[in-house]
Order: sequence, then C-alpha cells, then structure tokens
Amino acid sequence: MKTNKPKIAIFGAGIAGLSCAYFLKNDGYDVTVYEKRPEVGGRFATFETEGVYINKGALMYAPKLNPHFTSLINELRIESEQLTLSRFALIIGDKITGLNNFAMFKSGLFSLFDYLKWLKLKRFIRRLDFRLESYDERLDELHQYSLQEFCEKKMGFNKKLIDYIVQPFSSFGYIDPPYIAADHGLFLFAYGDTELRVPIKGMSAVTDELHNKLNGSVKLNTSVKVVKQNRKGGFSVVLEEKGKAALVKKNYDYCIFATGQASLNRIVPGIDFQIPITKTRGLIFEAQCPQFHPYDVLLFSKYNNSHGIHGGEVKHLPDGRSICGIFLYHPKGDVEKVFGKVKILPKVGWSPAITLIPPKSAVRDVATPIPNLFVIGDFYRLPCIESCVYTAKRVAEVIANRNEMSNVSYPSP
Repeated sequence: MKTNKPKIAIFGAGIAGLSCAYFLKNDGYDVTVYEKRPEVGGRFATFETEGVYINKGALMYAPKLNPHFTSLINELRIESEQLTLSRFALIIGDKITGLNNFAMFKSGLFSLFDYLKWLKLKRFIRRLDFRLESYDERLDELHQYSLQEFCEKKMGFNKKLIDYIVQPFSSFGYIDPPYIAADHGLFLFAYGDTELRVPIKGMSAVTDELHNKLNGSVKLNTSVKVVKQNRKGGFSVVLEEKGKAALVKKNYDYCIFATGQASLNRIVPGIDFQIPITKTRGLIFEAQCPQFHPYDVLLFSKYNNSHGIHGGEVKHLPDGRSICGIFLYHPKGDVEKVFGKVKILPKVGWSPAITLIPPKSAVRDVATPIPNLFVIGDFYRLPCIESCVYTAKRVAEVIANRNEMSNVSYPSP
C-alpha cells in the first residue's frame, strides 16, 4: 500500500477553473482540466489586431476590490498598466463626460444638489468592506434592497440621478437597478472610485500564463457529458472529445465545475444548483470616431438611448482609426448610429456575462449536496473576477485540508 493524493477533475478552463488547478497543482495534486472549446480563457478571451488587445469579456481589475486576483496576477508576473477615470466616458444622450469628479461636476449634467448627493453615495461606499473573506455585515442589510430602492429611499436620489448615474453603473453587471441587490450594485459603483488596472496584453494574458504553468494538464475540445457518483466513492465521468465518436469514461475522487452554467442538472443527475445569469452581446470593429479619442472606456446610459449600445473599450491607432470592443444592451443594437461606418471584426456573441444577484437572494456557496463535488465561479456574494479566484482558492484549501486530515491510503497500481 502507498499513500497517494486524490485525482481531481475540473470542468471549464476560464479564470476560475485554471486558478483552482494552479493552486492544487502547486500543492502536488493530480488535476486535469477539461475545456470544450479549442482554447482556454472563457470570459477572459482577448482579440489581438495591429498590436492592440481587445477584451471579449472582463475589461479590468481593481487591486483594492480584487485582492485575491491581484495576488495571483502578481505571482504570475503579468505586466499591467493603470487606467484613469478621466479616460472613462459616460455618454448620456448626446453629451459626454469623464467619470472623474471634476469632469462630472463641470459637465453641466447635474445640479450642485445632485452632485453633492453623488459625492455622499461615494463616501458611503468608501466605508464598506467588500473583501470576501471578511464580509462586512452591513452588506447583508444592503442585500435586502434593490440598488434602485437603496438609492431612492436611503440616499434620496431622484429619477435623473437613477437614469444618469445609477443605471450606467449597474450595467457593469449587465442588469438594471431594480433587479440587482444593493450590495452588489454598490460594489460595482466602487470601481469608479479606486485604482483600476488592465494587463498590457489583455485579460487573456492571465489565463494563458496559467495554462502554461499547468504544463499539459488541460485537455481542450473535451466536454463533460455525465458525472455520476460511484457506489464505492468518487465519480464516474463521461467525456466527449471533439472529432471522436466514442465517449471516454474516467474515474475521479473530486469533481469541480467551473463552467459558468446556470444549471448542472443535465450533467449531474439529482443535483439542485441553480444560478441566474445575465447575458450580453458584443462586437469588435474598426471605426473612425474622433469624438472618443480622449477616452479608453465608454459607458452609455440607457436614458435617451435609441442605438442600444452599452459600452466597452476603445484602442486608438496612430493613423486615426480606432479598434472598439463594444457590448450591446440588446441583440439589435446599432453601433453605426454612434460610430458611423464600421468594419466588423469578430462578434463576441449573445452569451452569459455574469451571475445575477437579486435582492434577498440566498448566498450560494462552493459546496453542493453531493460530497466532493464543488462549483466555483463568479456567483459568490459579489460576482466578479475576484469571486472566481476566491472560490477557486477556497475549494483548493478544502481539498487540501480534507486530504491532510484523512491521509487516505490507496492501493498501488
């Protein structure tokens, strides 16, 4: 007899799945990551053209709000650069303002009274602690309200402030203020009042480096079809490899889902794990848009919005052209109403964007009713890249602690 560490399968090679595999491999575990697509990254995918990088999903990170992600990116030695709020544009109808305090005040969009209410909200948000491992009890109270209810009833915001400020910031979560819990909504607001950074080569630089570190442990073009518990413990996993007719069956001691799916019922019979997910559609295109040259990130309010554009990032080339990665509020959004004639590059697709956290919703944890089967991703408390890495680290620690305590002996092969 000899003591071996358990075999672990992770489904999904986005930031959550790859992070978890990385943490487990560093502890010496036998981990295999399965990804149905031909490349890793998921919502961290990046499109590169003419030396610029356009993110297809996550756009940036905030060291203060995303400490676990920041620790990981620093450990991987990913180069990043700082974004400044003066280069973030808020577009309301035909008016444009930077998102820094001075530009907002100077824009003429708000009365002094409205502007002071906006500053009051920012001061309130600064006092909140959004760290997932030391969750602020005040956030539990905020969770009972929608973002709109909180801003109207507790902050005294009028309809103009809701339309002009609250809705654009809630749209970072691809949802409108009445449908998102106030704790998550205020977390999104906090991004507008802290240091923001982006990897120089796009967010995919993080998942690409994790892929490299995992050194052959990631199987692409392979999807999980069924996961069943074995009577003697562990799981029987049925896999489908692209281009191969025969299904493959393998056994694992732990299974970790990082697929970002709303439900796992189709794959894991009998499991009850439901996650509401918002959706978005994006386009990447080339345009001549000199009106946006002072800005790197665009955010369009729904108010007086006939084009359906949500926002995204813009990279400017020396010859005056811009490469734009733009998300839409609905599939029929018309980018040419704003950007003029465009040359469409890839479409991002109408796809899952981020977990929806409605007011009063139950907190979903990484554990499931099935022992040794976990779910990781952006669904934990405050959906974002931080919760992806945080849940990945938590599951890796749970497995390590269980293995140390049990010290299970497995038969030699």
